[in-house]
Amino acid sequence: MGTFEEQLKELKKLTNTAKNVDLARVLGKSPKTISNWKYRDHIPEDIFIKARQISQNGVIAPPRGYVHLDLYEVEVSAGHGALVVSEEKSSDIVFSETFINNEIGVNANNIFLMPVKGDSMYPTLKNGSLVMVNRVDQYTGDGIYVFRFDGQLMVKRLQFSKHGLSVTSDNDNYQPWELSKEEVMSSDFEVVGEVVWSGQRM
Repeated sequence: MGTFEEQLKELKKLTNTAKNVDLARVLGKSPKTISNWKYRDHIPEDIFIKARQISQNGVIAPPRGYVHLDLYEVEVSAGHGALVVSEEKSSDIVFSETFINNEIGVNANNIFLMPVKGDSMYPTLKNGSLVMVNRVDQYTGDGIYVFRFDGQLMVKRLQFSKHGLSVTSDNDNYQPWELSKEEVMSSDFEVVGEVVWSGQRM
């Protein structure tokens, strides 16, 4: 398939990028990943598949200082939970990298956007709110998390308790409940990420 430099040139052509940092952003990778490809003198075939898809969909690199954030169509339930059927990416939204790094304090390569459904987190999160989720695979401290439990995807406030985790809705019409330590450690429970920002219509 050619040398590494030839392959890299082909990727940049497919993604309409000029610099490695822009290529990494469009592909959803870190610049270090490209360095690893160069060190190994090999770029995985699935990267070319993704680049061709990007080329067909007309996705281009964001302006300098901005980053694409993946937007997932599947709705996070803020009510009683909804079974996750798919998590296909629908489109990209561009944010200022400075805003994400300095104001929110997270790595832009580690976050994605999802809409909220339901009113259990009202008034903090209204029905239809767009939440920015920082990918984490475990509870890291009190906060609002997107998590799966018993086949349902939910966004709730999680707090440590002596029994495990307390699951709380900001809407007083919803009663808090507990996740035992055994449930937290089971395969039925999975933390998807922590909500670090939200946008909603007034």
